[in-house]
Amino acid sequence: MAADKILLEVATPEKLVLSEEVDFVTAPGGLGEFTVLPGHTPLLTIIEPGLFKCGTYGENPKVFAVGWGYAEVRPYKMIVLVEFAETADEIDKEEVEREVRDLVQKVFSSEVSPEEREAYRKQLERMRARLKLVSS
Repeated sequence: MAADKILLEVATPEKLVLSEEVDFVTAPGGLGEFTVLPGHTPLLTIIEPGLFKCGTYGENPKVFAVGWGYAEVRPYKMIVLVEFAETADEIDKEEVEREVRDLVQKVFSSEVSPEEREAYRKQLERMRARLKLVSS
């Protein structure tokens, strides 16, 4: 591994999504978006649903919609464990839009319990991450 690169590994419960050397990573963290460059201070953080970007300078970055998870950052390695990590090609925009509409109705329904409402709200955040990727 080159000393000026980060070994990035992104995994979901189903598979290893990515394992490659990159120049930078930008991720949606618990306190907002953050960027990791080679030599970064060690860090353990939450990943929230949103857009995850990584790449090599001079090339188009890879962009994923990701779900909840965790990231461990070391100076030259980053391990990301998330519920899902999907590219725009893997997402059916019409299906996601339909799911978002259904979830919004459920979140604002007076017929659901507070626990159900919270579960629907979290699912809505996941769907919005997917929708943001395919709408950009």
